[in-house]
Amino acid sequence: MTNKAPRLVLIILLLLSKHALSNKIDDLKTDREVNEFVKTINPGFFQDEHVKFEIRSTDSIAKDLNCNGIFQSWHIKNWEKADITNDGLTDLVFVTHWYDYISYALIDKGDDNFKLIRFSKNPLEHCELIKPVKTGSNNYIKIFRKTQEPDTANKEPFNYKEVLILDTLVFKFDDFIELAHTENTRNDIESIEINTSTCNGSCPAFILKLFKNGTANFEGIAFTKHIGKSSKRLRKATFKDIIAVANYIDIRNLKDNYAVSWTDDQTATLTIVFNDQSKKVIIDYGLQGTFGLSAVYSKLMKIATEWK
Repeated sequence: MTNKAPRLVLIILLLLSKHALSNKIDDLKTDREVNEFVKTINPGFFQDEHVKFEIRSTDSIAKDLNCNGIFQSWHIKNWEKADITNDGLTDLVFVTHWYDYISYALIDKGDDNFKLIRFSKNPLEHCELIKPVKTGSNNYIKIFRKTQEPDTANKEPFNYKEVLILDTLVFKFDDFIELAHTENTRNDIESIEINTSTCNGSCPAFILKLFKNGTANFEGIAFTKHIGKSSKRLRKATFKDIIAVANYIDIRNLKDNYAVSWTDDQTATLTIVFNDQSKKVIIDYGLQGTFGLSAVYSKLMKIATEWK
């Protein structure tokens, strides 16, 4: 009995540990169950009575989405469970038909909280596919995007060329960004500024500049809680967190201009001043330059939209 007792305790602890880490995603087994579960997380999917939100079968999606053979060669499924954030909790990756085919992930944040992430950036293109992959002990997301970018070789305005993007995303800094395959040079950054325009909607327009010493200058222009100029001190960790993302994505060597192919969207102008007083300016019409840039924008937007 003395030998069996410790083993029994160990088994019980393992079962309790597994139960503690389990979530509602672990219990999903059918397309219908996934559909109903997603409905509870985001009821907005089902508010438009004229457009049906639907998790279609893998075979049905495959007939519509060839996407240069990627759907088949990557063995993409209509939905798939994987720990894509590498935190021991099961997340859900799925392709839904809602107006068009869109790739999403539901991230388990613990304590029965989930975060919905949309990987499809281009509303005019349905060939934006993701696939959970494992390398060693780490999980990643492979992404295929068929998009457009300005055709610089053609001097006529509003000319775009099709671009195919295959990349690997990693969950870092509480977001999915392009995986850095080599260690990028760490740049000392003195300040970072974002200047956003309005759009055909309620996009927040503002100027926000953060300094290394924690000072932050803000000017709310439209659709922000604070309108006008204001300054305050933020935690130095706030600046460091944003700069950590900027260094990881090697922001100094990103392109200077990005633009989507549609109209009436928002423009963000990002200006970074390094310690040698050199500058990096990125103009991004549509705010979709890269996933890494989107992570930087998101952190800056959060500060700006919550500024009081």
